[in-house]
Amino acid sequence: MTRTLPAFLQSDHISSRTRTALLERMEQEQGQRNHLSPEAFQLLELVCDDILPQAPLLGELHLNLAVMIDQALAGPGDGWRFADLPTDMAAWEDGLASLELYARGLFGQDYASLDTDQRGTLLDRAFDGSLPVNAQAPFSASQMKLWSGDLRNQIVAAFLAHPIAQERLGISSSLTGGDKEIQGFSAESLTKKEAFEPENERRFSKMG
Repeated sequence: MTRTLPAFLQSDHISSRTRTALLERMEQEQGQRNHLSPEAFQLLELVCDDILPQAPLLGELHLNLAVMIDQALAGPGDGWRFADLPTDMAAWEDGLASLELYARGLFGQDYASLDTDQRGTLLDRAFDGSLPVNAQAPFSASQMKLWSGDLRNQIVAAFLAHPIAQERLGISSSLTGGDKEIQGFSAESLTKKEAFEPENERRFSKMG
């Protein structure tokens, strides 16, 4: 499916280098699985939607975050990993395989067959380290806790990196200047927008 380009990508407040990087992300997201096994990737697609439902923000449009993560796993990464986990690609294969086995151990069904509440319980228990012992799973409960943090971070990071999500959320951090000069921002308030920023309303979390 061809994506409609966000209007801010045509702004003279964005450099050609940044524009190219954002366009590459859009192209990447519409690509195919290249690195994770088919089983791991299929499960990752479900987990991405469970952890970050997109419909409230994007409506019928759906970004394939699993593809973005699959591509990122083969890249240089951020240069570090937990000592108790293997390298990134192996960690994601083992983590997703373990999630499937913990689902069967807890509920007697594979992950795809679980209802929303069961999936939520499983993901929450993985995140807080309270999964029961499962000798078949490659990862222990403590390892699942570490990996689950990476899982959630990567899903959110992939979503926020996509230009369409940035446009819908009113994120304009890329609009610091074009190729000739750094134009920057002059507004001193988070709620006051510059004339060149996307018109979409900025979203803020309400605390308390």
